[in-house]
Amino acid sequence: MSESNKPVIIDHEPEPQARNEKKKHYIKDSSSRILSIAEIHGLDALLSSESPEKPALERALVRERKRREKRQKNLEQILKLAHQSCKDETAGEPDPDWLYRFFDMAQEVHNPAMQRLWAQVLKREVTNPGSTSMKALNILQDMTPKEAQTLQRAASLACSFGGDSSRKLLIGYRSHGGIFSFGKRNVTSNINVGNYQLPYSSLLVLFELGLMYNTELESGEIELESPLPLTYQGKQLSLQAHSRGVRLLYYRFSPTGNELCKLLGNKPNMQYYDQLVALLGQKFTTQTDVQSNIHHTV
Repeated sequence: MSESNKPVIIDHEPEPQARNEKKKHYIKDSSSRILSIAEIHGLDALLSSESPEKPALERALVRERKRREKRQKNLEQILKLAHQSCKDETAGEPDPDWLYRFFDMAQEVHNPAMQRLWAQVLKREVTNPGSTSMKALNILQDMTPKEAQTLQRAASLACSFGGDSSRKLLIGYRSHGGIFSFGKRNVTSNINVGNYQLPYSSLLVLFELGLMYNTELESGEIELESPLPLTYQGKQLSLQAHSRGVRLLYYRFSPTGNELCKLLGNKPNMQYYDQLVALLGQKFTTQTDVQSNIHHTV
């Protein structure tokens, strides 16, 4: 994988030094923790037994200066990360209003992993102006690192199929029951995405953020006459249905969810991919451009 195509990683282990610092600065009781927060942010004047030396206005000006310095450093770090990710791609000119709004939002991003994501937003807007909407920026601004990790896990399972390039979370299929189905009209087979760190509670988070529609959808009946193209994380598959009456089950990402998934890049979950290919192999002849860890008939 080339450097320019590397995915943005939100969930990551802290560096050993960072873990040690976290242990060293860990404070057990809540009052000490509040005091520490107050001292860091210049709000501890009334928590001391002595009267504050500086008047409130002066204290406020000192705190505002530190906050401005931190905002400046946040933007400089994001611009540095965006610049480092560039590989001399053809560039355009971002809309000035978009750029100013971007700076207003990005200056408040302190988390290093989220800064990498905002850097990718900027790079993408430079290489493809208009690719990231203001709605996507607003959602990203309110998104916590934990919510971003949830989106990343969902994005790593996302695929598209047919003539629709929008991302979908494929969870199984429904087919007509056979002669041994004992009167059942339809048979459903599903993938439990909870096995891939995406339980239903995580889907609820994506629904609430407006990144995925909260209705399980069903495709039209897959035609026998022509193979169905399916793309998973940049990998191309071709599905030839064995019989009529087979429909795919999925959740659809919203347009904003699609925008943010593109920012995260391709990061395939090969365990999910293997299970997906094995499941589809029950109803389809599958041709693929990658080697699976499961031997299946194609």
